[in-house]
Amino acid sequence: MDKKELMRAEEEQHKIFHRRILYIIIVIMLFLFGGATFYYLVEKWRYLDALYFSAYTMTTVGYGDITPKTDFGKIFTIFYVFAGVAIALYGLSVIASHFVEVREEFWMEKLGKIRIRHHTKTFWGKLKDFFSYEPGKITEEYEKSVRRK
Repeated sequence: MDKKELMRAEEEQHKIFHRRILYIIIVIMLFLFGGATFYYLVEKWRYLDALYFSAYTMTTVGYGDITPKTDFGKIFTIFYVFAGVAIALYGLSVIASHFVEVREEFWMEKLGKIRIRHHTKTFWGKLKDFFSYEPGKITEEYEKSVRRK
């Protein structure tokens, strides 16, 4: 796979992610306003109060200042809490996984630029080379250093 194909595939992945985020936001908004509409019609609350209750119920805040009074509203709220929390957590997990993936790509790119020298000698081989010497080589190195001065 050449660089252009890799870039194109990466761009396609980002488009898929953005589409998924858009779908999640749409589902959250539909669920939020759907719940608000239900509470507006069944509990006879003002729409703003119903939206407020739906939002803090979906996010598990649960202030308790407004509560459903009808049995149908209470039953609906039980299912609404579970579904709303699941949808909200799914959206957060998708966003978090994207940030982790972007960060991982960043570090993999940085690490890919680092050149690591491979040494085939073992520790004992290096130690042996350090303590062993060849007299001819030592004098040769000394003469080279003297000539440079």
